[in-house]
Amino acid sequence: MTERNFTKELLYSYYADMEGGDDVESIDYRSLIYIITELHNRIEKLERKLEKQEEYAAEQDERYG
Repeated sequence: MTERNFTKELLYSYYADMEGGDDVESIDYRSLIYIITELHNRIEKLERKLEKQEEYAAEQDERYG
């Protein structure tokens, strides 16, 4: 598995306002949506794989009891 730097991928930035104390944190929401979409696609792929394995196991159960 590849190690990912989500802080970098999300273009996270932090600004500390020394005068007013209004610190600001931000991320790029397009990057967040991309990461969530990628995760969702991976989950769907794993669910399909699991379904196939369960179907195969059920077939083997029927054949060999």
